[in-house]
Amino acid sequence: MKRLKHFTSLLTLIALSCFLEACGSKPGPFVPPPPDVTLTNPVQREVTTYLDHTGAISATESVEIRARVAGYLESINFEPRAKVKAGDLLFVIEPAPYRAKVQQAIGSVNSQKSTLRIRQIELDKYANLGAKEAISELKLEDTKANRDMAEAELEKSKANLETAKIDLEYTHVRSPINGRVSRNLVDVGNLVGVSGATVLANVVNDDSVYVYFNLTEAELLSLTRKSINGKGSSFSHTEETPVYMALADETGYPHVGKLDYTDIRVDPGTGTVQVRAIFANPTGLFYPGMFARVRVPSETREAMLVPNLAIMSDQGGKYVLVCDDDNIARHRRVTLGQVVDDMRVIESGLTLEDRVIVSGLQKTRPGSKVNPTGGSEKKTTSVDDGLRPVKD
Repeated sequence: MKRLKHFTSLLTLIALSCFLEACGSKPGPFVPPPPDVTLTNPVQREVTTYLDHTGAISATESVEIRARVAGYLESINFEPRAKVKAGDLLFVIEPAPYRAKVQQAIGSVNSQKSTLRIRQIELDKYANLGAKEAISELKLEDTKANRDMAEAELEKSKANLETAKIDLEYTHVRSPINGRVSRNLVDVGNLVGVSGATVLANVVNDDSVYVYFNLTEAELLSLTRKSINGKGSSFSHTEETPVYMALADETGYPHVGKLDYTDIRVDPGTGTVQVRAIFANPTGLFYPGMFARVRVPSETREAMLVPNLAIMSDQGGKYVLVCDDDNIARHRRVTLGQVVDDMRVIESGLTLEDRVIVSGLQKTRPGSKVNPTGGSEKKTTSVDDGLRPVKD
């Protein structure tokens, strides 16, 4: 009985010692699990390098409608912004005075015809007498001179008649081109064309528009060398070189035109050369005088791309995080190219075998372990999908 009691006391003492030792110990530090990340390999595809510029929209044809004769404006025969065709009547300047001048000129022509006929009869008569030596040679020459003067006066009268007819025609002011007419700049009843060729309205052909922009000398040289080597677009107006355009409120470059003209010299003052593209304008969206963003293809080449979401920034520039064979995140500085849809061209800093982290970046630090949970860990390739780059 005493032995059992002693054994029980010993067990109690051992348990108490273990309890006291456990209470006095400190727990070890908590180690969080590695963050879950998604990986992808860079892809290689054919991409096109572009030059971005700001351009100005201009009409393919623009005409100031001016009064070419003086007189009171009698009528206006169009509605502002109306579509007109070449030859359509726009204004009428009081034609009555010019009709009277035409009639006067017709009378003068008829009078000179009669005078010429008389002078010709005289010449024929004196020519016969001269052949018989019945009159002096001086009298015959004088008669010839009178006939020649009558011919000259007739030609002068005919010219005056043509001038009068032209002036009468100018009283009916017509559009010289197809296009859209502006508002009338002068109201009916005003005297026009007295102190100069009064501007009456403007007609602009907006079925298509020009976009003018300038290339720098360096860009011109680069494009020319690539064209010579067959590696880029040819900046000759005979080539079907596409040009992409966006207006101020548009994203991307939704409008497609073509290169129309490149100037034949570089402006020595600015070191630029003027280039022109032409765009169809079926809806009338483009107005002359607008500014536009222009993108011109420069070169097509093979390039390496990664999702744009993988690109990060710090004070040193742009970088990505890659996962090595031990699933450790590594910092990798990269040189960026253009944006292609949701991808970014990588000029240097990566290889196609690198595993780039594209999600879970907020919880990932360089040098820390990660847990890949999705995406391909093998090299992947992609073919060009034909999509054009969008704005960076």
